[in-house]
Amino acid sequence: MKLTLGDVRPTVAKMLSMSSTDSRVVGYINEAQERLLYKGKWPSTYARYSVTNSNGTITWPRQLETIESVAVDDRPAVVRNEWFEFLETGIGLVSSSGSDAGTLVDRGQACTFSDISNVSTEPDKKLRIFYNSVDNGKSITLQGYNENGDWLRTGSPAIDGKKYTFDTASDTASSEVLGASHYLTTDEKWSVLSAVRKDVTSYNVTIHEIEATGEITARQIADYEPTETSPVYRRSLITGLVDDGTSTATVTVVGKLRFIPAVEDEDWLFINYESPIKELVMSIRKAEQNLVKEAQVYEARAVSLMEEYLMHYLGDGAAMIPKFTSPATHGGGGVANIQ
Repeated sequence: MKLTLGDVRPTVAKMLSMSSTDSRVVGYINEAQERLLYKGKWPSTYARYSVTNSNGTITWPRQLETIESVAVDDRPAVVRNEWFEFLETGIGLVSSSGSDAGTLVDRGQACTFSDISNVSTEPDKKLRIFYNSVDNGKSITLQGYNENGDWLRTGSPAIDGKKYTFDTASDTASSEVLGASHYLTTDEKWSVLSAVRKDVTSYNVTIHEIEATGEITARQIADYEPTETSPVYRRSLITGLVDDGTSTATVTVVGKLRFIPAVEDEDWLFINYESPIKELVMSIRKAEQNLVKEAQVYEARAVSLMEEYLMHYLGDGAAMIPKFTSPATHGGGGVANIQ
């Protein structure tokens, strides 16, 4: 059974001798489920996701934290970390123009799903930020480099980046983007967007890049959900995928979910077993009281309960299949040790 915040809030509040409306109760529940999320691949903490028509570089959605397995079309591929390109016995740096469609290389994190384009025909880019009028007065701060490659600092006292406040009285009304009613256009020109800070909003906030003269069609580079305040997304590269308009490849992954705090009673929890949540809440409580040994006991009990739940979920019917690294691998992985 899937659990919501409202399902466990009353029980946890009673255990903590707090009112169920006390905001601290939600904080305890979120901290407990986040810590449990990082301790294993529990049921409901990973998901299957597919994308098509990629030029090799893939920005995964907010909900995916870690790519565990990947298949390109119908063939399983290998997941490599960020250090793979720097192995002394490896193949070196790779790009989207390569030909190895059997390897997915981690490319770190980004704050947009698409970078600001940098082509000679459109050298200077401004950003257009779309929002809903309900979020009037909210703000978003963009950090990065201007058109000259200089780190942008503005304001007095100076801050990194530029803070933009939504103002329906001075911003442009527009229904161009679904869910948005207004937009503002930055005076600054950007070449790289490195980080974003956003207020919690009621509707999505969308960013488009536009050529500074306004002669080139705007292109969307980001779409932030209401609860995103510091957007960050994982990126991967599969060098053999070419989006040439004639062929289509489907990339399917199983990924570990990113923790997103529950806010409303209707929000789903990542951990769908109430007992471990209660045990870890007690562990957190004991740790706050500097009762370290008692905290460790409660934490161990929580993990043990999750392991029992995992064994129940997996059952005994599935055949256990060991995972082997292909001998046809790069970086010397298939070379036998003859010492």
